[in-house]
Amino acid sequence: MPTTDATEAALRAASERLLRGEPTRSDGSLTIASLAVEAGVSRASAYRYPHVLAEFRDLVADREEAAAPSASLRQEVQALKGAERRLRQEHAREVRELRSSINVLAQQVQLLTLENRCLSQAADRSDRVTRIDRR
Repeated sequence: MPTTDATEAALRAASERLLRGEPTRSDGSLTIASLAVEAGVSRASAYRYPHVLAEFRDLVADREEAAAPSASLRQEVQALKGAERRLRQEHAREVRELRSSINVLAQQVQLLTLENRCLSQAADRSDRVTRIDRR
């Protein structure tokens, strides 16, 4: 079956619409089948234009390669968010432990202060210790 300029033009226009993400007839997927549906021709007719299909495949491949860095960046962002979440949990755990330690140490200081006061009072009452007044 002969090829026509109208069919080739329809395939090229459909290719542009699909690549822009503005399909009018197809589901918008970047496949030869969607290209044929978008152009309003059969797949068999589309395959009669291998140069147009090759250009379409190249453009789709270029687009996927351009999207690859953004996919890796998304993965990196997800990994960083996970690391941040883990670090926040670890930080919260450390803060809880430190607050608990502060309470224990405050109680020990209070106990030692009371013990020191008792020992000072006992020393004041002791007969064996002679108090020397300061001048």
